[in-house]
Amino acid sequence: MRAERLQEEFRVEMDACAFDLRPGLPPEGLPREQVYPGRSIPPEYMDRLHRIAAEAGIEMERPEIIANTRKAHEATEFAREAGRLQEFQRAVFRSYWEKGENISQTEVLCRLAEGCGLDAADLRRALAEGRYAARIDEQIDWSRAVGISGVPTFVFNDEFAVVGAQEYDVFRDVAGRIVRGEIKGED
Repeated sequence: MRAERLQEEFRVEMDACAFDLRPGLPPEGLPREQVYPGRSIPPEYMDRLHRIAAEAGIEMERPEIIANTRKAHEATEFAREAGRLQEFQRAVFRSYWEKGENISQTEVLCRLAEGCGLDAADLRRALAEGRYAARIDEQIDWSRAVGISGVPTFVFNDEFAVVGAQEYDVFRDVAGRIVRGEIKGED
């Protein structure tokens, strides 16, 4: 994926932060047609997304269920604590975008966690007790406070953001400009 490639090329650190793209979505998610009634996406846009995904090694499918990602964010914090953040994030991403699985469901997240070498029973308990709920609330509050409004958003050095599914060259350009000192924050 692009993030791993960028890490190899520029030796940058990556981190994850929760963002609630669709506040108010029920915990189990909703069918796409209920979330976006009557909405149509131009075929050229979808062709571009599929091409960019394929270049990143992703066979993208549009999931039928728009997932409420709250549990997935909490499960991600569980994986972070266990040292499996990137592996788990990749598994969740592929589950949703390649297989169309509903990542709102505890059982889906536990199966993915187990596949990453994590304790599924402990994750189930963590989700049931809301072990990471406050941490997720803080991350969502931070995301909104700094103006993030879409996913994915990649923030470089806490000062420059790239929003959306972009080609790798966009990320390489921004990282290169930061390394060369061409993009600087306020002093």
